[in-house]
Amino acid sequence: MTRREFLDQVLSPLGRLTAQERENVRRELEEHVEDRMEALLEMGWDAELAEERCLEAMGDPAEIGREMARQYRGRGWLWIGRAAVALTVVVCIQAVLGVEVLFNAWDGLVVRTLRPQITSMLDEVEAEELVDLRMGIGNDVLRVVRVSVGEAEGQRVAEIAMCAYDRWPFGIVAHNCENWITVERRESEARIHGGPASRTYGAECWQMYALPAPGDRSVVLTYSRYGETVSLEVPLPEQGGAV
Repeated sequence: MTRREFLDQVLSPLGRLTAQERENVRRELEEHVEDRMEALLEMGWDAELAEERCLEAMGDPAEIGREMARQYRGRGWLWIGRAAVALTVVVCIQAVLGVEVLFNAWDGLVVRTLRPQITSMLDEVEAEELVDLRMGIGNDVLRVVRVSVGEAEGQRVAEIAMCAYDRWPFGIVAHNCENWITVERRESEARIHGGPASRTYGAECWQMYALPAPGDRSVVLTYSRYGETVSLEVPLPEQGGAV
């Protein structure tokens, strides 16, 4: 079954949706398939086979469509907007895929709204600051939650604790985000080594390190992938900045 055939079967029971609402549903489902395919493609899967496996994992398209129709039954069709359509898509996919989606959503919610606990690898902390800096990276969002300066393995380093989550609350974060992010001093490149990562389908957390030079007041994170390059300047804690 092709992706088009799958989506047509999902939409078939939803005859009372407007053209815009049907397009919104189709777009949300398309994004869900793309999210699931990305991990398989990165593992070297053929695109056609990866799409086939993702569609199989989503379940019976006719059942998804019937579940969506039940969700909307008895509600005023005229007030249904994009957010309501997206929520219904999520509910229907949960009904087919089970609680895994809920756990993904919870992990994403924690790193999106709360301050995740990311254990520092520093042997001695000279200065530390809790921050909330974010930038978009592809379909995801990178969030820096803590910046520390101290000693690790006999070196004075800057430790940047960060996490990533999908822009869509129920989406799947791209795995190994740290592979496409570099950290540099503001004026010149510094030696880099990554910290251990915590990974789930809903979120990833990890640390990255730079060797700050005397006078450095910030480091720069740069994401580069698929022709997209974006950067985020991260100030160092005052006590650990210019020295």
